[in-house]
Amino acid sequence: MQLLPIILGVVFYRFAFSNRSLRLLVQFISSLLGQLVHFAMVNLTEDEVDDLIYFARANEADELSSTLAELVAKAGVDATTPLQILAAAVDDGKNTPLHMAAGNGHEAIVRLIVAQIKSAPKEARQSFLDATNAFGNTALHWAAINGHLAVVKLLVEEAGASPALANDKNYVALDLAGLNDKVAVVDYFLASAEAAEKGAEASSSQANGGLCEAVASVELGSDGDKDEDVIVMSAQREGDEIVFDAKKIE
Repeated sequence: MQLLPIILGVVFYRFAFSNRSLRLLVQFISSLLGQLVHFAMVNLTEDEVDDLIYFARANEADELSSTLAELVAKAGVDATTPLQILAAAVDDGKNTPLHMAAGNGHEAIVRLIVAQIKSAPKEARQSFLDATNAFGNTALHWAAINGHLAVVKLLVEEAGASPALANDKNYVALDLAGLNDKVAVVDYFLASAEAAEKGAEASSSQANGGLCEAVASVELGSDGDKDEDVIVMSAQREGDEIVFDAKKIE
């Protein structure tokens, strides 16, 4: 599959050199085929999946790193990357190693995984970071619900996980932290949203893109019917309490 962009370029070359539109089309298709290489899944055995999931859950960084390297080498395909291996390691609940590490607060494992996938194309990397399990929860949801602030910060600020994604119950990570009294995590999300609203530095705003919208207006409808009432949730701190408010918009 790695050779397809090259072959395609050769086939169309003599036609493309005199036609700018066709040349751009060839470049686009070649780029798209290259992206598919990174999105392609690899086949792992049940034992291999179990090992990767276990090492992430048990905070076994050395074992996880060495196993990833072995599986990439075993695949025998030049384009196979650690991201593909990690994305293929999904348990029965559709949880990835990143879910396990984040949910258990293993910052070192999360950092290792983030480092392993950083060279992958942005689209593939984002897809993995925001992968949802059987209940629609991302790794960030799991970190937030368990109050692992350091992991939450790492996922949002360094890895680029999306804080505005809602799970099957329409809860974003902020909601789960608030409902489970994880005050430090709630404060972080609210402070990040406030900073973005006030025009914080571009890097900070980019890392927390969409969080303001998630805090200010999480729609609890499911079918998007414009004729139905829309319920909007907001969250703010009042003293030692986090106050969630629901408001119906006619």
